[in-house]
Order: sequence, then structure tokens, then C-alpha cells
Amino acid sequence: MNFMPAKILENEAQRLRAVDRTGVMYLDQDNLYEIYCFLAKEITGCAISWTGLIDDKNQFCLARDGLPENAGKIFPRQQTFCQYALSSPNPLIVENMQKDKRFKNHPFVVDGSIKFYAGFPIVTGDGYTLGTLCIGDSKVKKLSSSQLKLMIGLTAKLAYQLQIQENYKNKSAENLMIILEKISKKIEKISSIEVKIILKFFLGRTLSQSEKTFLIKKALAEKSGSDLKITKFGNELRNDLSINTGILKTIKNMTSKDYNLSKMLQKLEDL
Repeated sequence: MNFMPAKILENEAQRLRAVDRTGVMYLDQDNLYEIYCFLAKEITGCAISWTGLIDDKNQFCLARDGLPENAGKIFPRQQTFCQYALSSPNPLIVENMQKDKRFKNHPFVVDGSIKFYAGFPIVTGDGYTLGTLCIGDSKVKKLSSSQLKLMIGLTAKLAYQLQIQENYKNKSAENLMIILEKISKKIEKISSIEVKIILKFFLGRTLSQSEKTFLIKKALAEKSGSDLKITKFGNELRNDLSINTGILKTIKNMTSKDYNLSKMLQKLEDL
């Protein structure tokens, strides 16, 4: 008997829209998420960990730890363990996959590559499961209550990070639209390249001679010796663009070599 895929969820259309809104599918940004896989292995003592989101066709691996480098990052949804974790916000724990009717016929279970699996759903604030943070091992295992608590907290932190990133992207797009609209009201028939020049000037970036000439021509700047000085009109526009863009906390690429694991675990316990 072959491995059977999980049933499609009743809210699958809404869930897929939530996955799409994250904007992280099929992007190589492992450095943002690999800490979660590293910590999952440390917490549970499992040999492998991976995390990824699932759309209608594939599971895309955001990061992994312990899997071969040539394993790839895209796995057909119907061949994944994690598809079964989408139906509930609670962790899917399978201590011995060879005894579980859902998984015992999976090729990786049949050949003994993996016996233990735990998938922790990455759930949005409005209740949609985007994907999972997973751990696996070739040996039968049982997680303690403290390990479960830490893994649930770690997954909640990952879900929060994805939400913050989504909010930041949306806010950035909104702010860009506001900037373009405000500049267009002040300066007629302006191109996107010219908008970039203006923003470079306001940010204090190095300008070419042609860019300086453009700013002077548009009365945004005037010569001051060998440098440019912002004009009253330029200053009014700069102040007009002083909109609240929000603050996204820097997500550092933390590794076992430069990060104190005990501090991270303490933070997870406090979630």
C-alpha cells in the first residue's frame, strides 16, 4: 500500500492566501530561520530539524539542520509528513512512525531513515497554519513536557517573526506609495529614477554630477562651494516625507558559535 496524502482543509483557500501574504515562499533566506532549526535540535536531541511553509503544491523549506545539503528545499506537498500537521494548531507527535497507519508506508519510514517525527504548526494570529517547525530522528523517541513547552514557544516565536516581516513589507509598500504621491504633487512629470535621486539626496548619499544638476534644476538644492545645500523648497518636501515607517527589529543570524543558547532557552520559557 502506498503513502496516502492528507485531506485538504475546509479553509484551504484562506490558508493559502495567508501563506502567500508572508512573501517568503521560494526565497533563499536561510539565515533568518536557521536558528530555529538549530535550537529545535538542541532542545529535543533529535538528529534533524527543518521548517517550511506549505502552499497548494509544495512544502518550501525555509531552513534546515542535519539534512544533506543536496536534499533540496522544495518537496511535493503530497509526499510530506507535514501536510498532516496542517489540520490542527496542536503539535503532531509520532513517536514510532512505523506503527502509525498514516506514515508507515512512506518511503523514508519503510527504509528506516526516520522513525520519530514531530511537527509544530506555525499558526498566524487569525488561526491559519502556514507550515511547520519539525524535528525527526531515526530512533523512536518521546518528548518530555518541558521539551514540548520549549518547542511550542520556539514555534510561536517563529510565527511572530513571520508576522512582523509581513507587516513591515506591507507598511513599506504603503509608505512608498505615499512618498511617490507626495513627490508627484510637488514636482510634475517625475520619473521613478528621479524620485530615487531625491531620496538619495535626503538620505545624504553620494551623488553624481548629473544627479546634482537635476536637484538644482528642480530647486531642491543649490550650490554651496563644492557641495550642495538644501533649499527651502527641498526642506519643505523632506519634512513632508517624514512619515512613520515603523521599526523592524534586526533579525540576526545567530549560530551556536556566537550565541548563548541558555539565554535563548530562558527567553523561550518566558513566552
